[in-house]
Amino acid sequence: MHYKGSSPTGLTRRAAVAGGLTLAVAPLAAAADETFPQRPLSLLVPANPGGGWDQLARLMQQVIVADRLSPRPIDVFNKGGAGGAIGLADLITRRHDDPYTLMVAGSVMIGSTISQNSPFKVSEAKPLARLILEDLVVAVPASSPFKTMQDLITAYRADPGSISWSGGSAGGVDHILVGLITEAAGLSPDKVSYVAYSGGGEASAAIMGGQVSAAVSGYGEWAPLAAGGHIRLLATASPERIGDKTLPTLGETGLDVVLQNWRGVFAAPGAPDHAVRWWSNLLDRMRRQPDWQAFLRNNRWEDGWLPGAEFAQFIKAEEKTTAAILGRLGIGGTAGGNSPVGPWAVPKAVAVLGAASLVGIAIETRRMKPGEAVAPAGAEDDDEGGGPLPLWGRFVAGAFIILAFIAGLEFVGFAIATPIFILAICLLMRSGTLKWDIPAAIAISLGVWLLFTRVLNIALP
Repeated sequence: MHYKGSSPTGLTRRAAVAGGLTLAVAPLAAAADETFPQRPLSLLVPANPGGGWDQLARLMQQVIVADRLSPRPIDVFNKGGAGGAIGLADLITRRHDDPYTLMVAGSVMIGSTISQNSPFKVSEAKPLARLILEDLVVAVPASSPFKTMQDLITAYRADPGSISWSGGSAGGVDHILVGLITEAAGLSPDKVSYVAYSGGGEASAAIMGGQVSAAVSGYGEWAPLAAGGHIRLLATASPERIGDKTLPTLGETGLDVVLQNWRGVFAAPGAPDHAVRWWSNLLDRMRRQPDWQAFLRNNRWEDGWLPGAEFAQFIKAEEKTTAAILGRLGIGGTAGGNSPVGPWAVPKAVAVLGAASLVGIAIETRRMKPGEAVAPAGAEDDDEGGGPLPLWGRFVAGAFIILAFIAGLEFVGFAIATPIFILAICLLMRSGTLKWDIPAAIAISLGVWLLFTRVLNIALP
């Protein structure tokens, strides 16, 4: 039986068209590869300066610049907070299609986003490569009475409340390790007294200053502090001894726990394929440089190279495994801070605000007689305030103000665009005088900013 469109001629014609399109697009893709990048590059560190992510980003910058791997300069900037969730939100929302920015992150971010009920997942970014693996260690202040891991655990079992722990963000790999140690010691995870810090620098200062009983961090970060006599290392969570082999593993101390940290880089979700190919090639060349390999040795890091698709699969598996561990330890969802409002909270809020403004203008317009003109706010009659504004013009002006506000969010940011928008709407709707409208616009803008950034932990433009 013959069906319409199934003739060999039709198939041949469609194949010819498809082939022609492929041939036409191929040169364009090649041209995009050749011209990228056209402006400076950036590495986003979603944490404060001084920690492992910041250290890795600056080492990457140093190798890329020193070995001339990029035709354009590359800078590093920090956007810390909420265990990396603020920086992740910035990459996924504001920089969604940005091909020039990579984010440095690691296992800490996966735990933090889960424990804080973040509306974003690490897998929503575009995983480019896992770069390093790092061994975790348990340390105490140099003046601590605990000389061994066994000493610490004995005191911990006797009085869990007397031992305070510290490390990275709540729900991160440091917090998870403390929970696993607690469980392995036969204690309930709800006995943990854990102080979370947003960066490795703060955690180091706390343990050196004796503000906590014990702490967890990366071996690369704390080995120099231990060598300088500032802290004492008790054990490593690695599967075997590390460094000079004198530091015992947790398993050797009677705790059946093994855990490693990892760090890698991510592109924006909407980064085009040609940019992803360029970055992937750059990272592959970077990891092969002798000075990069030297940095790994000097920082006591392992080469954890895992490219593209493999890294993406690894991230999804990590999210699933970490969620299970956090749930079992009672950590998941307990840290608070983020509301699961979704990644489009800001655009939705802008849309609702704009729609409400237009509805208000429309209602006010319907109340007035046909053909009646509206004087600007503050005018006593049609002879003041610069002349009357027709009703249809008022509605059009409102729509224009809303569109200008949306554009302003992108180009000048929330802090400038929002008070101007509110003030313009107030004037258009004749709400009062400038004496009251200006402080009202500033107060409303500040309230919205505090709601999103401090309560919901959502980055604003």
